[in-house]
Amino acid sequence: MAKMILLVGAAVASGMLLYLFLRWERSGREHWVVFLLFGMLVFESSLWDNETTVPKGLFHPGTGSLEFRLPEVIISVALVARLLTKGRPQRIGLPALLWLTVAAWWSLEAVEGILRHNSLVKLPYEAKAIVYVMGAYALASGVPIRRYLEGHGFQRLVRWSALSALVLLLLTLAHKKFALNIPLLRLGNFGSLGTDAATLFVSIGVIAFLVELNKDHRSRLNLLCTVPLAMGTFFAYQRAVLLTLGAVVTVVVLVGLGSTARRRLHIRSGEVALAALAVVGVVLAVSVIPAITAQKSVIGPASSFANTVGRTLNSQEKQQSAQDRINKWTVAFGDAKQHMLLGQGLGFTYSYFQAGPNQYIQTDLTENIGLDLWLRTGLIGLGLFLLALVTSLVNGFATWRLHPDPTVAVLALALFAVVIGMIAKGQVESIFENYRLATVFGLSLGMLRSAVTSGGGGPTAMRTYQAMRQYEVV
Repeated sequence: MAKMILLVGAAVASGMLLYLFLRWERSGREHWVVFLLFGMLVFESSLWDNETTVPKGLFHPGTGSLEFRLPEVIISVALVARLLTKGRPQRIGLPALLWLTVAAWWSLEAVEGILRHNSLVKLPYEAKAIVYVMGAYALASGVPIRRYLEGHGFQRLVRWSALSALVLLLLTLAHKKFALNIPLLRLGNFGSLGTDAATLFVSIGVIAFLVELNKDHRSRLNLLCTVPLAMGTFFAYQRAVLLTLGAVVTVVVLVGLGSTARRRLHIRSGEVALAALAVVGVVLAVSVIPAITAQKSVIGPASSFANTVGRTLNSQEKQQSAQDRINKWTVAFGDAKQHMLLGQGLGFTYSYFQAGPNQYIQTDLTENIGLDLWLRTGLIGLGLFLLALVTSLVNGFATWRLHPDPTVAVLALALFAVVIGMIAKGQVESIFENYRLATVFGLSLGMLRSAVTSGGGGPTAMRTYQAMRQYEVV
């Protein structure tokens, strides 16, 4: 009876969402669905630091073994609304075709997992990555890229995300956590800055930062918002988030040294000074707030920052976690070689020795995106994924260099950096089973594809457009 009530309620809620999304599609507001997904993920990850600890309720509808995640519902309903409004796409480019091939191969591996009698508990969670990655890609890529830049939608997302980051930073520094038992919204550990929220903050922050640098009339408030968004990575106490930030910053710095950046980005000395003051203010808060709340002497910013980084990199928990990953990789590598081409199928589990409790643990995760794909989908699946990813990134970087619209070009660079950051994080963490990270990954790739198609569809088309502009008669 409980499952029947849940299904009826889900059907009613899906019908209401479908009606809303149909109105957005018909009125040229289809980009609001993408902002809704980003905003929902920011809000949820701010309330619950770990996606596995979200209790059943408003953000995790379910009863017993029947449960849903909001992104899969929103993406599926939004795609249905898109299909009913605009019909099937008339033309599919090579990158989209490659991602469609990846989705088809993952579907075949789901069948392979059933035939191999893999875990029917793990298999559905892994199969949902098709919706989170490829579904989000299709949803975001079908929106004209200028829609993301027009209006106040993205600006509001940045400011509300910065507010969430600032609140979590202050609560983390003050060592304050709260538990609330609200119907459908139970909070057990609010105040903890998790790795998911920090990754979302970095992704939104780098997009906001680069887009603002491209503007003639910039918002100082938007630039200041990027400070807490970036600082959150150091207080999630996770090396994977630092890898994300490091990869993003590396991409931006290296590209910023090129000639294209000098044409498209204009950095002013006053803004550099303002950003420096904001960073100094946050760093001082790192030292002062914990001292006030604990009634202790103030620790120097350098020492406080060093302690934070040291806790993230060199604590005993992190050393045990690193050893656990090595143990996982050793076992998973051996299992992957047993079926090198086709893989073990979705839902495959294996046992490894966990150093902390000194016992064998059964899991389906390897904490490495490449090894996850090889283990489950074989070298064929891994090759298809890499081909689709590299094609998307090459086209995205060409959009930064050749797109006639500087604003779209800068957005493409930011999305390119976000995808690189997610891949860097995926070297030490499984991201496809985390619906938050998988959805952000798919949305970023989809928005990057939209930027590419707005410039002609690829490097060759954009070069042709640039050459033809030389012969235009004014």
